[in-house]
Amino acid sequence: MMRNKRIAALVMALVLMLTALPMAGLAEGTDKVKLYYYGWTDEESYMTALINLFNEQNADIEVIPSFVNHDDHNQKVVVMVSGNADNFDLVSVDSLANVINLANLGGLMPLKDRIDASGIDMSAYGPIIKETVYNDEYYGLPYRSSLYSLYYNKDLFDKKGLPYPEKITWDEYLELSRQLTYEEDGVQYWGGFIPDWLSCPLSMYQKNSNLLDDDMTALTEWMTILNTAINVDKSHMTFQQQTAESIDWLKFFCTGTTGMLLNGEWTISMFKDYEAQGIDVPNWDVTYLPCYDTNSDVVSAGGLSTFIAVGANTKYPEEAFRFVQFMASEEASVYLAGQGVLPAYSSDAVKASFAEAAGVAGASTLLSTTISLEAPNVSGYSALSAAYQEEKQLYITEQESLEEFIQNVTDRREEILSDY
Repeated sequence: MMRNKRIAALVMALVLMLTALPMAGLAEGTDKVKLYYYGWTDEESYMTALINLFNEQNADIEVIPSFVNHDDHNQKVVVMVSGNADNFDLVSVDSLANVINLANLGGLMPLKDRIDASGIDMSAYGPIIKETVYNDEYYGLPYRSSLYSLYYNKDLFDKKGLPYPEKITWDEYLELSRQLTYEEDGVQYWGGFIPDWLSCPLSMYQKNSNLLDDDMTALTEWMTILNTAINVDKSHMTFQQQTAESIDWLKFFCTGTTGMLLNGEWTISMFKDYEAQGIDVPNWDVTYLPCYDTNSDVVSAGGLSTFIAVGANTKYPEEAFRFVQFMASEEASVYLAGQGVLPAYSSDAVKASFAEAAGVAGASTLLSTTISLEAPNVSGYSALSAAYQEEKQLYITEQESLEEFIQNVTDRREEILSDY
């Protein structure tokens, strides 16, 4: 009941906000087209810089950005699409699954014909770009690539006399976590940290599996790893404590009391943001995600993770697409790489910029990891991922057994996919 009231209040607030926004169109007294862009605060620093650069290069267009926190962004976009907002010109979308969802709601403009006519070099995205086609259309172009890695605090490894991790197995990860977990002078030191919001079953993809797989063996193995780290070894903070103390994963890692962190490539750009703000960060480095076989290429879930899209009802589709073209350029990608963001667009210049910006020896491991598409191009996968996340929370907080977890995920998957 409280959740329903909260959502209703949020929807009402967003509707009021939308009615207060100026209508998209020509700036008063000028011939400059005004386009409204919507993103989230984690990306605000570099997206603001790119928007400013685009505005400087396009005297006839002004892109006006708006940023909210990530969770509110996704809800806000659905409200805008559902309300056919006419000031919904440009939007960042955080996954292919959400691109598909917004396309099904009629909220995004098809881009394929414009892409074909523009001459955008789609080969710069690699073969994986074909996985983003939905109903023979592109509904967005990616500007960020994503994968998961192991970040670690070098000082805590030095303190324990442990070698830095390079290619390690999941069993070795759990053992290192145990060795790095201790209490000293009333301070709890954790071997590792896995955020409660991380909804990707990481090791599944290393078994060529995902949530669509009827064989739940790979998912069972991932949940066993997670449960061992949190509830058996107690080398990772529990989800209950993360919730009760409103733990911010990055701020917590920056306190210097955690040996290892499993997280996405966005961690690097956020470290850089902290440093720019004068916030202390640990003596960190990054390496491959733990795996099952260190003699083979390491696989990580990920893919083309963040997209720029055009609202279906924009009054200025040509001008909006020019911003999409800009975001798909090498110029924009080199800038993103220089901020520690892993771009979707790949070139020698982009790779060099990323390696230099990261400033740590392990940055090259991100460029040599094999990426498996985290969110397959299947209608309903976003809802399936959300259902998994809910059941994962129940299992890891010991409110259901592993057998109940597997059965519930199986049942909910059947129900969800039957609607599509």
